[in-house]
Amino acid sequence: MDMRSWWGLPEADMYNMQKVVREAVDRSCGQLVEFFMERFGCNELLAYIADKSGSLRCLRLVNCYQVRGDALINMAKKAVLLEELEICYRTFSGDKLDMLKTVGKACPQLKSFRLNCRGYMGPGRACDGEALAIAQNMPQLRRLHLFGNKLSNVGVKAILDGCLHLEYLDLRQCFKVKLEGDLLKSCGDRLIELRHPHDSTDDYEFDDTFDDGYDYLSYTDTNLDLDLGYDDEYGSD
Repeated sequence: MDMRSWWGLPEADMYNMQKVVREAVDRSCGQLVEFFMERFGCNELLAYIADKSGSLRCLRLVNCYQVRGDALINMAKKAVLLEELEICYRTFSGDKLDMLKTVGKACPQLKSFRLNCRGYMGPGRACDGEALAIAQNMPQLRRLHLFGNKLSNVGVKAILDGCLHLEYLDLRQCFKVKLEGDLLKSCGDRLIELRHPHDSTDDYEFDDTFDDGYDYLSYTDTNLDLDLGYDDEYGSD
């Protein structure tokens, strides 16, 4: 079931589409193997699919803002045959790391995982929590997409050490990663394909705009007076 084309409908029609999804799930008689939902659905709908689809192998959730982390955890516990999971552009309520750990343990056959988000090039510390959770709980991964993640070299090394079957790693727009030296060699020795942080995004299917970390102000009021505390030598600009 591919529900990517329905998210622009009015709210009333969206409610009807959820009824259509439930009807289609019922007619699948437990044989639904792939479900793709974009900007659509809710926790209750995901729970309904999980209860009726014990054969689910692939789940893709893109911009599903109404789906909470605990709903995904509950689904993972029932979709134990899941081999491919995609969670893109979604900030879950609750503990995201707990969600990753639980999903990894509940779905031991998981071979492909996408956790894509908007890239960030601005200042600030790297964050390896998600990478460590993946490395420690998803050992059977063959493909891992971390587009826009804030992991560092520490997280990349942990993934290489924890996911021994990994063949493909997408690190595009992971601007905290510096692939060089021994780490770059380890990636080359282990992986069939590696996408570097600054590689082209021409084949990326979603918006590849990244956050540079700076706020730009536009002044349109000629009476606006700001005292920035600079000496006169820096000029009025």
